[in-house]
Amino acid sequence: MYEWFGTTEPQEKLDMAGKLIFLAVFLLGLLWPLAAQERVIRLVTLEYPPYEFQGAQDASGIAVEIVREAFGRIEQPFSIQFLPWGRAIREVKNGRVDGIFTIYKTPERETFMSYSKEVLVQQSIGFFARKEYPIYFDGRIASLSPYRIGIVRKVSYGEEIDAALAKGVLENIVTTDTGINSFKLLLADRVDVVISNQLGGLEILKQLGIEDKIRQVPSYDYDIPSYIAFAKEPYLEGVKQRLDIAIRAMKEDGSYQKIIAEYLQHYRSIKPVISTPVGSAQSVN
Repeated sequence: MYEWFGTTEPQEKLDMAGKLIFLAVFLLGLLWPLAAQERVIRLVTLEYPPYEFQGAQDASGIAVEIVREAFGRIEQPFSIQFLPWGRAIREVKNGRVDGIFTIYKTPERETFMSYSKEVLVQQSIGFFARKEYPIYFDGRIASLSPYRIGIVRKVSYGEEIDAALAKGVLENIVTTDTGINSFKLLLADRVDVVISNQLGGLEILKQLGIEDKIRQVPSYDYDIPSYIAFAKEPYLEGVKQRLDIAIRAMKEDGSYQKIIAEYLQHYRSIKPVISTPVGSAQSVN
């Protein structure tokens, strides 16, 4: 004969056990988001002003400020570590960190990362060359094939350029670990063209004090959305969804645009030097 809280009926014992199990599952469901919020989400990125860089006191930049505001809105602790881009991607792939920004989407990366739906920052890719060195670019990526091209290792430059690199359309490739090193090679006449994020390239010119020596080739302007992405772990999926809601709200209430506008003030007066044919830049041959 069974006894359960003063009763002697087996069925009552089973009913009570079921209620206790239900209550435990319910409480676990309530506590799971709280546990995730207590965990510090480890993010990695590369040093790439003006989007993300190590400031005097803390990480700073357009993307950092957007990330900081979004994580603050969902009350989720996080940390940022700056790494070379190739290593940053490997850290996410191997599960040693939780997320990465600002990252472009590629089919290969989507096999091990879960991307946010909301665009974190819309970026533009451009070409840079020495002012005294004529570069012929007719809008087709293939027209750059005679030149030595500087790029950063493991960085995606969007479908168009990535495809040209993969197919060998651009053969004379020189890779470095950072954008600054690519521009130093350009200045030293070891590459002819640097492919770079436009704002990132302009910031590097400013940092190196070579704005009077390097020009932007104006006939190429390719916009690419960049995101925050996470390792494919169940607890991170909830973080990602809440971040999407926060970033969308920021865009709707104007705080997102305000962050970007404040950082773009320096670049509004900068104009590229036009000295090459203007093309459409719509195809890769």
